Amino acid sequence: MSDNNASQYNLPSDNTSSNEVPEKRLRRATRYQKAQQRRQKQVASDGKFYAAMFSLMSVLALLVVLVGALMLGGGSVDVSGMAGLATPWLGPFTILEVIGFAFVAIIAATLFLRMRKR
Repeated sequence: MSDNNASQYNLPSDNTSSNEVPEKRLRRATRYQKAQQRRQKQVASDGKFYAAMFSLMSVLALLVVLVGALMLGGGSVDVSGMAGLATPWLGPFTILEVIGFAFVAIIAATLFLRMRKR
């Protein structure tokens, strides 16, 4: 087969080494494996992040339910020490509400930036 026919049918010509094709396949395979490892590492990182966030939110929700149950139960709980935190501070909002809004905003921003990074 002549060089003209080899180029026409996209076959390796006589002057190329036979090692080039396996080397290309090997490089392609290693690039694929590295990409797969990066994806697996990202999935593991995302899993850890979401597990930590949901654990934190679960504990805080449990705390809110516990405080609500204590308040509804009518026990003699002295909250006079929190009077400064329960007075209007920023417009009609108390310091506790502002802290709660800030906490929710931080969690939302963290999740948004984490999803956007992908």
